[in-house]
Amino acid sequence: MSVTAKWSDFLRDPNRIVEEMEANGDVILVRRSAPSVRLSNAEVSAASNDTLSAIMQLLAVTLDDEMLDRMVDRLALVFPWIELLPGASRVEFVGEFLSLARGGLAVGRVDRLGTTLEAWKETARAYADPQISVDGSDLHYLETPEPTPAPEARG
Repeated sequence: MSVTAKWSDFLRDPNRIVEEMEANGDVILVRRSAPSVRLSNAEVSAASNDTLSAIMQLLAVTLDDEMLDRMVDRLALVFPWIELLPGASRVEFVGEFLSLARGGLAVGRVDRLGTTLEAWKETARAYADPQISVDGSDLHYLETPEPTPAPEARG
């Protein structure tokens, strides 16, 4: 569980905020005009990260082709947009996601997972767009290069 406090409260009375963290778990410190900051117990966070890393390692060593296929099929329950991807891309998504999760958890940085997840979701959105041809048959290649103005210059 986590509680929320103002950054200014933390600056005025850090001991009270640390006591709240010890009693309630993480404290989200809200700052004006800046992203919030999380105050947490380093040992608890490290233990959680180690546990997640162990789970990912166990999952990776048990993942054979049959299990991967089942996982791909069931991912639609969590990520409904995966149904819009072609079959091979679904498998590629799962492999990339699991690989990044394992690597990220091993070094304590999983922020790339969010970026990867959003990129695959946008890929699914592109496959769903009826104005985009999946096979590229609607692309028109230029015989000679044409310069394109910068977006900010187009107004």
